[in-house]
Amino acid sequence: MSLLSCYVKIGIQRTNSVGRIFDHGLNVRDNLLNSEDALHRGEYAVVRSLIRVLEGGVDGKKQVDKVIDKCASMQNLREAIANYRNSILRQPDEMKREASLSFFVEYLERYYFLICFAVYIHSERVALRSSSFGHSSFADWMRARPELYSIIRRLLRRDPMGALGYASLKPSLMKIAESADGRPHEMGVVAALRNGEVLGSQTVLKSDHCPGCQNPGLPERVDGAPNFREVPGFPVYGVANPTIDGILSVIRRIGSSKGGRPVFWQNMREEPVIYINGKPFVLREVERPYKNMLEYTGIGRERVERMEARLKEDILREAERFEGAIMVIHETDDGQIFDAWEHVNSDSIKTPLEVFKGLETDGFPIKYARVPITDGKAPKSSDFDTLAMNIVSASKDTAFVFNCQMGRGRTTTGTVIACLLKLRIDYGRPIRVIADDMTHEEVESGSSSGEETGGDPAASTSDIASVKTDMEEVRAFGIDDILLLRKITRLFDNGMECREALDAIIDRCSALQNIRQAVLQYRKVVNQQHVEPRVRRVALSRGAEYLDRYFRLIAFAAYLGSEAFDGFCGQGESRMTFKSWLHQRPEVQAMKWSIRLRPGRFFTVPQEELRTPQESKHGDAVMEATVRVRNGSVLGKGSILKMYSFPGQRTSSHIQIQGAPHVYKVDGYPVYSMATPTIAGAKEMLEEEAVVYINGTPYVLRELNKPVDVLKHVGITGPVVELMEARLKEDIVTEIRQTGGRMLVHREEYNPATNQSYIIGYWENISADDVKTPAEVYAALKDEGYDITYRRIPLTREREALTSDVDAIQYCKEDCAGSYLFVSHTGFGGVGYAMAIMCIRLDAEAKFTPKISQTVVGRRSSSMSEANLPSELSDEEALRMGDYRDILSLTRVLPHGPKNKADVDIVIEKCAGAGHLRDDILYYNKELRKCCDDDDEQRAYLMDMGIKALRLVDISWQFNLGAFAK
Repeated sequence: MSLLSCYVKIGIQRTNSVGRIFDHGLNVRDNLLNSEDALHRGEYAVVRSLIRVLEGGVDGKKQVDKVIDKCASMQNLREAIANYRNSILRQPDEMKREASLSFFVEYLERYYFLICFAVYIHSERVALRSSSFGHSSFADWMRARPELYSIIRRLLRRDPMGALGYASLKPSLMKIAESADGRPHEMGVVAALRNGEVLGSQTVLKSDHCPGCQNPGLPERVDGAPNFREVPGFPVYGVANPTIDGILSVIRRIGSSKGGRPVFWQNMREEPVIYINGKPFVLREVERPYKNMLEYTGIGRERVERMEARLKEDILREAERFEGAIMVIHETDDGQIFDAWEHVNSDSIKTPLEVFKGLETDGFPIKYARVPITDGKAPKSSDFDTLAMNIVSASKDTAFVFNCQMGRGRTTTGTVIACLLKLRIDYGRPIRVIADDMTHEEVESGSSSGEETGGDPAASTSDIASVKTDMEEVRAFGIDDILLLRKITRLFDNGMECREALDAIIDRCSALQNIRQAVLQYRKVVNQQHVEPRVRRVALSRGAEYLDRYFRLIAFAAYLGSEAFDGFCGQGESRMTFKSWLHQRPEVQAMKWSIRLRPGRFFTVPQEELRTPQESKHGDAVMEATVRVRNGSVLGKGSILKMYSFPGQRTSSHIQIQGAPHVYKVDGYPVYSMATPTIAGAKEMLEEEAVVYINGTPYVLRELNKPVDVLKHVGITGPVVELMEARLKEDIVTEIRQTGGRMLVHREEYNPATNQSYIIGYWENISADDVKTPAEVYAALKDEGYDITYRRIPLTREREALTSDVDAIQYCKEDCAGSYLFVSHTGFGGVGYAMAIMCIRLDAEAKFTPKISQTVVGRRSSSMSEANLPSELSDEEALRMGDYRDILSLTRVLPHGPKNKADVDIVIEKCAGAGHLRDDILYYNKELRKCCDDDDEQRAYLMDMGIKALRLVDISWQFNLGAFAK
């Protein structure tokens, strides 16, 4: 009988014994953390976390263990895991140890997913037995529980050695010591004996209020509600997790009572909380009582509230064994942990949901919502939508209260979101703060960082003072010096006004934490000399989280400032959620992912940013002042218009057209490429950045501090680029009207004496009619009689290749078209990929039979014959031919894979004048091998670019197969 059929046949038998506490007479040593017997039973940390979070996990594990034992004639899965673990601990050979570790992780993952599958089978048993189409698949069931993937990612894949469970028994935990009333004397023993579904083995209940959680800098103190504060000018309040008496104190403080002002309380805790005798307690692991447990990331409201209900059942069940008492732990002023027995009954234990439902039953006008958000992380787009719907549904006079653990990070973010929503709902569009009656001291108050569970508030405040001093001394540490933030601000047509409103709101909500200042503080630590690598890595990670949070808030503010939100607040018909709105903007998603992939580029201060104004080589002070005061939605502060052409730009050797640099034709195909031309050059004759034509010459947006760096918006769609170009034209026209027809532009010049290029600013006399977008230029050419069709397909090497890119390029193919011209900044790079796609499409339709040069065919044939002689073929030559492991696997899987790869390679060779795709991969491969191991940022960049280049070729080969199949 297969393992699967065992599950379906036997199922999970529910009993009333789940969570029963073992009798004192049992051997505690067997149940202690990391004991050999416990590990042979499969009680690894990752499994313990799973059965705590997964409802039915305890019974699911029992059932899986039973089936594993029945199917053990060839191999017992739990014993195999234990054997690999022992091999790792005892194996002196490093390679063999690595192999054993790989098997250990793989087998433990099997065990983990079998437990999940057993619970799935039980939860879907009725639908499965009836063969109904109404049940969800196991894959869908798992996707609906992202916290299960979070557990295995955090506790196993990221730290496989930590998952081994080294033995760490403490002498004081090796015996049962009983107090005078017959209860165990030590928490370690109680934790080892626990067997509840949530309050399981090696877990403790820790008081949620720790010494020093109250910030002494706050002007107001409310008993039982640490860190309570009010946002000036808004009915919005923040607080740490309060006691039940503290909740009542907050209600009274904000002017509510039975039958009085309505209150909407939003709890942003992701971890389960339980109230014992009116005080909050939270679940912790016995070995890490100070740290939040890691298994809740992504958990939904319903599951965390069910988890709290199961925790309550576990506590009551355990209290029955210990004569109506439960052991908990507290923290002393000096950070020491001590345990104590709490006498409890069914009325003295409440979940947060029960607490607030009880208040509502008592007549208080209070509504409660749980919006779980991971500690130290930004809210997900769905979390923004949940908070928005909660606030929109409330009456105008409602007071909004937010809490997390310390009332700091998640609470501050919640108050910012609430204030933005109140501005939008009460005053409509555009979003702006109506009155700012705050003093400078209020704006600057509060700590800039600090996670929910750590950091001394006073120390954080002093850190901010030092950050402020450094910011005054070094201009480079301004928040606007982070390019990513300038890019997303100019991306939206309402970006400037919405970000100004957001910044004003952040300042109002900064009593405990200023999100912008947090980014700057961590950026300062990352750039300090003589900082330990571990400290720098932590600062970079946390700084990236705060940057991500601020980035998402900018996007949310732009969403609120658009018509997409009109329908939710009765100001229009459009009703689009923030999640759907973001989904339509892949360029925003690409920017967000860039923070995750390479955060170092946003936090490392380059040398050019440290240059004083006197060292600037961009022009005189008047020109720099002009650039600094620009305030357009695209041509904003610090932005310049640089002539698109530059010294040393590649030019064609066989096609010379004035004003059209680097024109290249693919031999045998009507496919061309060229760099961005002048209007005159376009008459003679794929970019992700905004371009505009001034007096017939193309100019592109650049930053004053980085005038030669390309400002690409990776992932941006063609219509969005064209909209940006239209807004850029509006900014230019506005500026020339203000300056009387003069426009400051820049060009790049080369000095042969110094062998360096410089950016030179100069004034151009222009009128509004002299400014045109590329769409307008090509539309005018068509009106003049040129037979031309214009499409905008943003594509660069920095962007990961997508199948949608292939479709956008191949759909350009028209029966009546005589030629296909692909234009980019330099006419080199991404256009080579586009040209290869079009050539493959033309080949597939057999309209053109290219005369392949004998040299290319001969070289390829020779290479393929050499491929059969590995001893004579160098590794570099194999890579140059594209024989990477994954590519060779692809050619084996796809029908006619080797032939299609050979055909595409021929096309790549013929398009090499506009960029050689395989050579790009090899270049990044070589650079990665030369890169120092300690340069994480450079290695991440090379790896990212190399994989993207590899994907370009991969998709080209797959497209070739599909094209010929059609």
